[in-house]
Amino acid sequence: MSDLTSSVAATHSLGSVEGHPTTLPRVLRSEWIKIRTLRSTWITIASIVLAIVLFGVISAMVASGDITPAGGPGAGRARSLGPLATVLAGANLSVLIVAVMGSIAGAREFSTGMIRTTFSAVPKRLPVLWSKLIAFTAVVLPVVAISIVVVFFLGMRILDAGGAATVAWSDDGVARSVLGMAYYVVGLGIIGLAIGFLLRSTAASIGVVIGAVIFLPALASALLPSSWDEVLKYLPSNAATAFTGSSQVGATLLTPGTGFIVFTAWILLAVIGAAAVLGRRDA
Repeated sequence: MSDLTSSVAATHSLGSVEGHPTTLPRVLRSEWIKIRTLRSTWITIASIVLAIVLFGVISAMVASGDITPAGGPGAGRARSLGPLATVLAGANLSVLIVAVMGSIAGAREFSTGMIRTTFSAVPKRLPVLWSKLIAFTAVVLPVVAISIVVVFFLGMRILDAGGAATVAWSDDGVARSVLGMAYYVVGLGIIGLAIGFLLRSTAASIGVVIGAVIFLPALASALLPSSWDEVLKYLPSNAATAFTGSSQVGATLLTPGTGFIVFTAWILLAVIGAAAVLGRRDA
């Protein structure tokens, strides 16, 4: 269904008929209609599942020698990552997909101009932001979380069958890392959605999320002197690494608890920023 058809149908569902006030549940229902009736949503969801599960399984098969002969260069590189990083290799790719999905979800209606129709039905505007965030999270979170947990157990089984090193769910830090990865992936999608509201441009939002939020920390770490490490560790992706990795790497990362708090603060900052400018700028 096109953006135009989705927006018209969703706006009609807001209950703008006389005697039926616009409420958050009604706005949420309209946003749910929008997100679930777009074919691109389900294509993206399928891409997320494939990225997490398929690439994780392939990475585990390489490390176990099922694809690359044991002792070959491919297997050696895969095993050097460690079992947890090996099976979650696809989750790192899904970060890009979810971040782009969130950016598009936040900026799409601004780019097409249909946001004026939405704001006409919801003059207070903020319920639109809250509803988009809830609908997006409701769609993405279960898919990401289930896919990551499934690939963890499936990948560990493949590694074990191939005689490669494995970790158990009950091992120290493993459950935190697996669930933390799901939180990181979905959190970046929420940041992307908020940036979409801030920039109101699909291309600009995607560029900022991918360039500034995901790749800039790694680039800055490589180019800036080590004296900057104390600052760089507070950037979103570096903070997330602190609670998505099974072990810390020297003093370049925050503790897992602090990393979780810092990454959550980045999510809140993006959402609060989007909410602050939403009512101050024309549609």
